Amino acid sequence: MDIKRIVEKRVMEEVKKYPPFNRALIALSGGKDSASLLHIFKKILPDKEILPVYLNLGIDGFSEKSEEFARIQAEKNGLKLIVFNVRKELGFTIMDARRVYPKVCSVCGSIKRYLLNKIAYESGADIILTAHHLDDFLIRMLKSTLNAEIEELVRFKPYLPRNDNLVARGRPFWRVPESFISRYAHLEGLSFITEKCPIGMKKNIERIRKAIDILAVSENQKNVYLSSLVKIARKLEENVVPFEKAQLKPCSSCGFLSSNVTCSFCVRVKKIRSFIEGKQ
Repeated sequence: MDIKRIVEKRVMEEVKKYPPFNRALIALSGGKDSASLLHIFKKILPDKEILPVYLNLGIDGFSEKSEEFARIQAEKNGLKLIVFNVRKELGFTIMDARRVYPKVCSVCGSIKRYLLNKIAYESGADIILTAHHLDDFLIRMLKSTLNAEIEELVRFKPYLPRNDNLVARGRPFWRVPESFISRYAHLEGLSFITEKCPIGMKKNIERIRKAIDILAVSENQKNVYLSSLVKIARKLEENVVPFEKAQLKPCSSCGFLSSNVTCSFCVRVKKIRSFIEGKQ
């Protein structure tokens, strides 16, 4: 099995489905998945302008190390890494946020999504590319199904088009199993951090991952399961759940589109800063 050819072909097939773009922001974490995505884009789409971005979240003993790997990955592809340091720019870290929001993973995710969009928008990027793979999609969609999180199930898609100041998002790896990406990264000799985030609270996620590994006797079976979940999500979107698309309007604080008067990012940042100031 030619893993390199398979992975690159699947990425190219996905990218061809996107509207034309010239400048892409690629979110780097320092890990194998985003390192592989950056490597593939430079290899098969050399004419595209790429902005490699790393968000330093201030996680003790982890963020600095991850940033160094992200910098190596960018430089190896002839690019300069763009670093957004949340401590310097926002005045707090995810470690601080955890003191306000004990279940910090979802908060961290929303902060990262907001910041990547802000950086992409201000940099004139046409699209944000993240390295979510087939296993990520399976786990998230199965979790949403089991927990009856219908809106989450419907919203998690491989491509989201641009909406005013919300930049388009693509997930080119969504049909590529994690094991394929791991083998690809090793075959290409990529440098990446192997440690996992030390503050992740993902016991339920790991249980779902193990259940999928037991049920899926092959990587092809994972694709079959994912196709089934996607069909369920699209049917819900079309027929079962009459979602009124939320009327997005500019956030009263930052101006980026939100379904609320003040976006969740601004609400959370204000709460975290107030907590820190109260402790001083």
